[in-house]
Amino acid sequence: MSTANLVPLGLGELLDRTFSYFRKHFWLFAGIMVLPQGILVGMQIIVQVFLSTVALPQNPQTPQAAMQAMHFALSAGLASMGILIPYYIAYAMALGATTHALSEVYLGRTATIRDSFRVIRRRVGRILHVIISILLRAIGFVALGFILLGMVVGGITVIPKSMILLVALMGLAAVLGFMAMMVLMVIFLFRYSVAIPALVLEKISARQALKRSVALSKGYLWRLLLVGFLMVMIQMVLVSLCQAPFSVASFVIMARGGRPGLWLTIPSVLLGGVGAAATAPLLMISFVIAYYDLRVRKEGFDLQLMMAHLDEVAPLGATVRGGNEDIERLEDTSLLTTVLLTLITVGIYLPVWFIMRRKALNSLNSSDKLGSTGLGVAVAGYIATLGLTLVLTFIWGFWTRVGKTLILIQPVILLTSAIIVIVNCFKVRRILLDHLAPPQEGIFSARIRLQHDEEISVLGTFFLGIFYLQYKINGLIDRIYEVEGGHAVVTSPPSPVLPPSPITP
Repeated sequence: MSTANLVPLGLGELLDRTFSYFRKHFWLFAGIMVLPQGILVGMQIIVQVFLSTVALPQNPQTPQAAMQAMHFALSAGLASMGILIPYYIAYAMALGATTHALSEVYLGRTATIRDSFRVIRRRVGRILHVIISILLRAIGFVALGFILLGMVVGGITVIPKSMILLVALMGLAAVLGFMAMMVLMVIFLFRYSVAIPALVLEKISARQALKRSVALSKGYLWRLLLVGFLMVMIQMVLVSLCQAPFSVASFVIMARGGRPGLWLTIPSVLLGGVGAAATAPLLMISFVIAYYDLRVRKEGFDLQLMMAHLDEVAPLGATVRGGNEDIERLEDTSLLTTVLLTLITVGIYLPVWFIMRRKALNSLNSSDKLGSTGLGVAVAGYIATLGLTLVLTFIWGFWTRVGKTLILIQPVILLTSAIIVIVNCFKVRRILLDHLAPPQEGIFSARIRLQHDEEISVLGTFFLGIFYLQYKINGLIDRIYEVEGGHAVVTSPPSPVLPPSPITP
């Protein structure tokens, strides 16, 4: 059984843990999401069958066609309501179950699909309350945006046409204002991103959970926004890829004046549901981990758990000094060389940099270690992108056609590889900080660890990646390998603590 390691997390470390737990417990989280996605897919299939029975008007300009369109719109609206009500109930259950399952796994315990649903069944009403409250706030923002936009448009209509410049400026201001309103809405709503974890894990009311989320997320909204954006993008890309063949075929049929049949729409719905069930847990997993991270940072949650089990824990921070002259070491490498290698290899050197230093980094005193699978995927992604471009350019003779062909595939591959590189940059940062932080004894070691986070900048790691890390390694190489009696000093990591689950069924 694994143990909890509650320490403050950087952005890359949060993403790394999200993907790590998702990969290790894929069937647990995907199995939980089968319930809402199964309901949604079933309802969508019923709607598709219904739509296939609706006859299209021969002449869309006639009054009968208008009445038929209104009847069709009303039927579609009622059908959508029929889908959303049971779906949101099941989705609320799945969100709560995912929160419980991830909490159990994150704290070193075991979790099952059945137990996760059993624990949260009495809290479904409160979870729905949270979801509906957030939806109403979103609707309010959208309504306000449209009202302001309508007022500006109404003002434009009464301005004389001779003042064309003023009309243009007001129109531009209306569009920019509406876009700004939507951005503010997203930022405002992300204040509630950890409301469901707070509700499920702290057993509080929906109103208290919303306030709790606002308090915890204050000062960390940018992290939650970026994490949420990445997880939603991953889900959208995978679902789009699953449905792409059927979507293209449907578009071709519609462009020729035809109508896609059930043989296209139903498989598209099924594959989209599979993709959604496989990726939907990512968002909730990341928010639950963010919830624990915010509590550790703001409330010393790690200390609370440690102090509750002082009698069960051996003294922390015990160090072991020894030497191993055969371990692979990090080397001082010219920053210019790193930049040139990246340019010459058209980005392939970015993941290769980690692979070349993996053994040396993993030999440092840190519980985090660099893996090889993700880095291999990143290398393959960069090579595939470059290779496809060169091969197709050679075959077709000009790049324009290649760009149009790879416009859908290339960004997905590059985005995936870039995310892997960023995650590993932050993992290297964590390894270096763990190794460089002076050994501390006692339960306050995690608190003291926070004071050393500024040695390696988060912004520098995110925006400059391996170039910044290589620069810091060059400057810290003497501290990384402090020599005592001819041997490098190695300290063992503190003994982890297994805290109790915050949930009792």
